[in-house]
Amino acid sequence: MKLHTMIRFLLSVCCIVNVFESADLAFIPLTKAFLDKLKNETLYNRFATPTQYDEYIRVHGTGVPTNVTLSMFIEGMSSFSAQTMDYHLDVYFQEEWYDHRLAHNASAPILVRDLTVFKMMWHPDVYFANARSAAFQDITDDNFLVWVYPNGRVWYDARISIVSSCNMDLWKYPLDSQECALRILSYAYPMTVLRLLWSEKEDVPAIDRNPDITMPDMSLKHIRTGYCNGTYATGEWSCMTAIFYVEREMMHHVMQTYVPTALIVVISWFNFWLEIDSAPARVSLSITTLLTISTQANAVKLALPEVSYMKAIDVWMGSCMAFVFGVMIEFTICHYAKNLEMLRGDGQPSLIVDTALSTLFGAARDIDDLVRKVATLNEEEGVRGDGEQHIALNMLNPEEPRLRSLNQNNDVTANGTRYFVGAERMKRKRSKASLSRLRQQVASMRHATIDVSRRAFNWTRALRNLRGRRVAQRIDERCRIVFPMIFLLFNVAYWSFYLVFN
Repeated sequence: MKLHTMIRFLLSVCCIVNVFESADLAFIPLTKAFLDKLKNETLYNRFATPTQYDEYIRVHGTGVPTNVTLSMFIEGMSSFSAQTMDYHLDVYFQEEWYDHRLAHNASAPILVRDLTVFKMMWHPDVYFANARSAAFQDITDDNFLVWVYPNGRVWYDARISIVSSCNMDLWKYPLDSQECALRILSYAYPMTVLRLLWSEKEDVPAIDRNPDITMPDMSLKHIRTGYCNGTYATGEWSCMTAIFYVEREMMHHVMQTYVPTALIVVISWFNFWLEIDSAPARVSLSITTLLTISTQANAVKLALPEVSYMKAIDVWMGSCMAFVFGVMIEFTICHYAKNLEMLRGDGQPSLIVDTALSTLFGAARDIDDLVRKVATLNEEEGVRGDGEQHIALNMLNPEEPRLRSLNQNNDVTANGTRYFVGAERMKRKRSKASLSRLRQQVASMRHATIDVSRRAFNWTRALRNLRGRRVAQRIDERCRIVFPMIFLLFNVAYWSFYLVFN
């Protein structure tokens, strides 16, 4: 009884030791027998697929494609560029297939790390159809391995860097999300010869990823697999797709584009609180804000390709520029309204103030007529000499013209009577003193008329200026409410459309 127990204990220990030894020995190095099999073209034809060699055809028949199972682990993802429409991938790419010609009697898979030996074996010629460039990692050595299991199962793993194109739809940029597909297919073998499949094993998912993947402008939401089998002139080809769903990080664009441009629009509204007479300040502020918005828009365009449709950022920049330009239009309207009363033409209705001034000062209904009258009075102010004397004589002696005519007739007809002429000379001498006083009265009356007309002109102009200023001020007061309300409604519509309803 004790001997039987001892034998059972020894057998258990031996089994445990064998288990630990097999666990430590995950693979075996490349053997000479395996190399000899690869070099023997009679036993192994590397140009024939695993389902095309003679013995397989004899057992299974013809027309059986070789199934190649694909899987990948996404180590890194970066550089989503809207300008070049591509992105960068760093992946561990795995392929699995069965080649019964490579079956061996070893207790563990054979590890192949030599590219020369790998090229002696048949392997799928898969490639990435939409990759702009791809390269195997070779630091510090070629990053690949091949395990050949005893039952002929071949496991291939390589680390590849890929720059793949992605046809991005940028109409919602920078509030967009993108779906970028990586297409994988065989280059030489149609589906009747080679068929690609995604892995369906629980321990080997079709696509796995590094949970620490971070990108500065994008976030990877999920990855899904798909098929893109296509029919061409040479037949139907098996095609696989790995679709990456990414969303653009908004915060960078909000802080660098949306907030600054919105603040510039708000700053342009300061025009509504500036005096209407502060034309240099208002024009300078409007032009400065408009040029700033234009510079921001040009900076955004440099980071984007030239597309034929309007992007969300174009709508925002164009609207902000329209708001700033609207402020300049508003100032132009205010300035025109202020000066309109100074430039009114004939046929326009006048105010009670204009009628009262015209009645008080005898001025014309229109300022232009009043200006012409003042100019006429100024010209008459310089008239002196005979004109004044003629006016004075007529005022002192209304019979003077008639008497002068009689004198001329008397001179013509036999010299007249000297007594009458002498009397006229005495009258002229007596009027000299009165003529001097009359000149002073005429000059003072003319100066008084000119001063009154000028004063009426200035008063009328000032009153009309006040009326135009009031119209401009009312426009500014309305715009202080209208512009912010319209901009607020635009923001509600903009963010609702691009974020909620799409």
